[in-house]
Amino acid sequence: MAIIDIVKYEQQEGTIVHKFPSCDLRWGTQLVVYPSQIAFFAKGGKICDQFTEGTYTLKTNNIPLLNKIINLPFGGDSPFQADVWFVNTLQRLNLKWGTETPILLEDPKYEIIVPVRAYGQYGFRINNAELFISNLVGNMPHFNEQQLQTYFRGLLLMKLTDIIAKKIIYDKISILNIPTHLQA
Repeated sequence: MAIIDIVKYEQQEGTIVHKFPSCDLRWGTQLVVYPSQIAFFAKGGKICDQFTEGTYTLKTNNIPLLNKIINLPFGGDSPFQADVWFVNTLQRLNLKWGTETPILLEDPKYEIIVPVRAYGQYGFRINNAELFISNLVGNMPHFNEQQLQTYFRGLLLMKLTDIIAKKIIYDKISILNIPTHLQA
């Protein structure tokens, strides 16, 4: 058993947020934050501190030699538990989106119903990591790109369907002329 622990997370492909698995952080634990990461130190369910790249010494109330005595009334668990969350701040690119089913629209020129599909790619970056954790992650131990895509896919496709329909109907654009209205 080590007297001083090291808390770090080497980024995994697709992972946005990772919670360090141990809550029993000892006095003097070394926190290593890699470039493009932000780490959050939380005690009692509240974020206490934020760390950018570098190495830091955490000061918890868990003293290795006294832990066994202090933890006895708590069934062996420490009453001074703390969490560390790592947030990936790298910009993510090449994420694909598309309509799951065709959008049925009436062509204003030919007055026929035409199935229209849309697809593309997007990217994102976490700019406010604390707000991201508070609003989307909560106390989940992991949060990945797939979960984020699922969250935004419905919202994106609903708005996109509305925009496409309004553009074609209100501007009376024939389905055959859509490519001339696309931006590169």
